[in-house]
Amino acid sequence: LIAAAAGGASAFQSSLPGQYGARPNSHELGMATIDLRPSSSGRDVFAMEEWARGYGVQTAPGVELTSQDRQDYGVRTTQNIPAGSPVMFVPAQLVLSSSAIQQEFAGSIEASEELLKQVGATNRLPLFRLMVKILAEYEKGDQSPYFPWLNSMPRLFYNGVSMSDACFECLPPYVAGLAATE
Repeated sequence: LIAAAAGGASAFQSSLPGQYGARPNSHELGMATIDLRPSSSGRDVFAMEEWARGYGVQTAPGVELTSQDRQDYGVRTTQNIPAGSPVMFVPAQLVLSSSAIQQEFAGSIEASEELLKQVGATNRLPLFRLMVKILAEYEKGDQSPYFPWLNSMPRLFYNGVSMSDACFECLPPYVAGLAATE
């Protein structure tokens, strides 16, 4: 279970109390960007973990990030945790929600949202808003408060979203159909 709350007490402990420290501005370091090429240096997942803890994300005792190849990451526990117990606490202000994004971008994405409604994609509005927010934060580079999270994302995918038309043509029709809707 993952818990999100606006504040208050928690049974979890954060190893980095308070807000994440001030980040150097682009004049001090030069504007850092997120290199999306698969051959780039890779994901900086442990900086993301430090960032998250600095913003109040807390985990149950024994929960830790793990990787065998520094490409794929997972979460494991070094202690028994009773079934149904929460394993992570995420403060509400850190959660990207469609309704908060709608308020943040009020007026600037309404025309695009109206087009989605006209083509019958009203059910896609929450995802559209999330993508707008992620792209806006990505565009800010290291000036985004979400930079450590964005920089921890995978650069290479093996699913339908990342497949070219040539890839789909190589698949059996039923599998290609499933991958296309993934």
